[in-house]
Amino acid sequence: MPASSMTSNDLRQSIRNAIQAFEKKTLREASIGLLNTLGYASDKIIEVPGSDPKAFLELLNEHNPGIAIDRAKALFDDWTGADILFQLTDEELSGHVSLFEDDTVRAGLLQSYLFFAIELKHRDYARGKLTAIARQLNRVFPMPVMVFIKHRDLLSIAVINRRRNKRDAEKDVLGKVTIIRDIALTGLHRGHLDILAEIALPSLLKKTDITSFDTLHAAWEEIFNVELLNRRFYRELATWYFWAL
Repeated sequence: MPASSMTSNDLRQSIRNAIQAFEKKTLREASIGLLNTLGYASDKIIEVPGSDPKAFLELLNEHNPGIAIDRAKALFDDWTGADILFQLTDEELSGHVSLFEDDTVRAGLLQSYLFFAIELKHRDYARGKLTAIARQLNRVFPMPVMVFIKHRDLLSIAVINRRRNKRDAEKDVLGKVTIIRDIALTGLHRGHLDILAEIALPSLLKKTDITSFDTLHAAWEEIFNVELLNRRFYRELATWYFWAL
């Protein structure tokens, strides 16, 4: 069932199924399945032979010669798998909803998105270690990269804020990495389910006027924002408390 035609309950069940699939399918298959469930799909793909981390880096270097990741900061020695999932452009988004077709809309800083998936050999990683992987991968490309990081029975999803360089309008500056961390592949937590349902394209379009990739990214970043998530958690806790009274 297309994400755009799902009810809220249908979408949530499909997300649960897509998360559980990370335990059964390859990282590439499961990651693309989750993105499709959330309403994001593209045929602009580059397959990494055998999901091999070294082949992954060779592809990065082939397409972006002269720019390399810092292997230590990216925890490259812990990588057991690496995939380029696809590139999402306006062409794919406009197939779901007629976004960005108005010529008066400024193209903005962000023109497209890349989606990568990395698998790590250990389970427990500090937040800073995971965000460093996302930062290193984003250094290589002029467009932002969303990274799925599978670490044993957990999944983390990271995006990075990019802003225009004040001195050189042709360049951008990497800002803060925001991350949904430690999503359990079995026993999906209600809070994580809520976040994933919110970043689904149909959910965003119900409450957000998305006119460019900048606004799409801003919508994602607001949902990922830890401070806002904590604020919402305490607001919901207070609501429950007063209801209980």
